[in-house]
Amino acid sequence: MTLENLERLEERITTLTEKFVELKQSHEKALSELSVRDQRIDELNEKLKEFQKTKVQIHSRIENILKRLEVLKTQSDS
Repeated sequence: MTLENLERLEERITTLTEKFVELKQSHEKALSELSVRDQRIDELNEKLKEFQKTKVQIHSRIENILKRLEVLKTQSDS
């Protein structure tokens, strides 16, 4: 192998090594962002559960109010 071929091989290996490092950093950044987004999804799911509980409670209270109003209406009609 000539010195010129060895130099080209060294350049190619250097280029590939640099690209590998860049890809590895990019991959780590993507994993980090994914982790943050997964955490945000978990937080939003918890909020959704809370809102659904609140919705059920409000619905129940409204039903109770409507029942009382109905009872008052029937009493006033008598």
